[in-house]
Amino acid sequence: MELWAADGEKGLMRVRDGQCVCVGPPGASLCAAGRRVFCAGKDCCRCYDRETCALRFETALPPGVCALAEMEGRLFALSAEADSMTAFSAETGEILCCAPAGMYPRDMCLHPRFGWVLAAGGAAGEMLLLNRELRLLRAYRLPGAVCGACFSLGGMAALCAVERGAGLEARLCSVSLRGTVEEALALPMTPCCLCPLPRGGCAVGCCGGVTLFRANKKAALRQPFSCPVRLRADGGRFWICDIGEGSVRLSSGKALYRGGSPQDALLFP
Repeated sequence: MELWAADGEKGLMRVRDGQCVCVGPPGASLCAAGRRVFCAGKDCCRCYDRETCALRFETALPPGVCALAEMEGRLFALSAEADSMTAFSAETGEILCCAPAGMYPRDMCLHPRFGWVLAAGGAAGEMLLLNRELRLLRAYRLPGAVCGACFSLGGMAALCAVERGAGLEARLCSVSLRGTVEEALALPMTPCCLCPLPRGGCAVGCCGGVTLFRANKKAALRQPFSCPVRLRADGGRFWICDIGEGSVRLSSGKALYRGGSPQDALLFP
């Protein structure tokens, strides 16, 4: 098993065969394409060879990239500070196109089959559906600030932060392509992140814990987590980046990495 962790304090770390080495500067978002690993930092994205850890190229990006994903040789970077999304070549780093993405957007998800890009529009209170050229297909209005978005629950899912008294409440909404919005789950917790699950449903990360929500609308609270900032699932594995505890852990609780401030992590067989 091999783990790459974007640690906001220690740098880009690789854990293999029990050895942990620093590959590059700190970053906030990761993705992989073939034998390459991409790490988005403060104002650029660096491409590394997964085997040798050698730096292949750098691409200048808007500041504050909070999500990074790859589809058909094209990388998509969502910038919270620049309120935009940028697409660039995974092979050369060449910038291909750019588009607005709400107000302080927080999350994105890709649908490779249809070539769709879904963005959580943050304080704009909307979720945006774009094509791979970043042309807007539709905007969906949602309650509060949208901090998570994914393709799930038979369509799309959005995680919203809604004011509740003096604090915030997490609301998970299912959204149809035609725009029908239904509340699926409400939690009296501050929402952090969202992730689709391989077998249907999605995982909701909030300050204090992670909740798994299945298509049959039965929620099961997993073990508590301090402050999960990134949830990822691949095959039968599901892992959590918890900056409150400075660790990357499997949903079973097993620690894969302990560091300073892990913002994102990729797990390879």
